[in-house]
Amino acid sequence: MMMMFREEHERKLENRRVEEDQRRREEAAAKEARLLADKAEAEERRRQDKLEMDDRARRDKEEARARTQEMLLLIEAMFKKE
Repeated sequence: MMMMFREEHERKLENRRVEEDQRRREEAAAKEARLLADKAEAEERRRQDKLEMDDRARRDKEEARARTQEMLLLIEAMFKKE
């Protein structure tokens, strides 16, 4: 009788160990998935930021070119008046 209780107890302990191992694996997998998602999100943010910076630089360059053209036209007009 004592042997049966001992075997039952060992079986329960083994089941708990298996469940705990499974829980740890699932937690590790969930953590890895979160890390990968965070990494992908950060990469997307960096990509979007770069696109925005490139677009801003392009607009700034176009605006500077337009201001330069405007100044050249004004200077040209001033010299024609003289």
